Amino acid sequence: MAVKAPVDLVLVEFSGNRFDGRVLTELERLSADGTIEVLDALLVSRGADGSIAWLEASTVDDRLASLVGEPAGFLSAEDAEALAEELQPDTAIGMLVFQHSWAATLADAVQGVGGRLLDWERVPAAAVAELAEN
Repeated sequence: MAVKAPVDLVLVEFSGNRFDGRVLTELERLSADGTIEVLDALLVSRGADGSIAWLEASTVDDRLASLVGEPAGFLSAEDAEALAEELQPDTAIGMLVFQHSWAATLADAVQGVGGRLLDWERVPAAAVAELAEN
């Protein structure tokens, strides 16, 4: 796997362990559009009884398994165990690692004219919203 663009790790909490497929549908759309490439995914959940389970993409859902393909190995059992310690009962956290595929084509264009990318910083949406308010 060649990583040519920025890679993000996203953690999403799901209260009540409820999943209806909307998030997966959006990930499939972003992947099909060439916006992102999902590199790895992991789901950690704590049941109402306090039991812990963690699942790799291939065992969560056939659609997610197809989207991730062969996991890149960015997420590990240690990651799942660390998250599990903090989970409240009847809650799950989805961990997703994806590459910004669109940025790879931009980087190719920059390099094609002899340029080089010096830095790439992520500014969280909440920070931008706070700046806009002030």
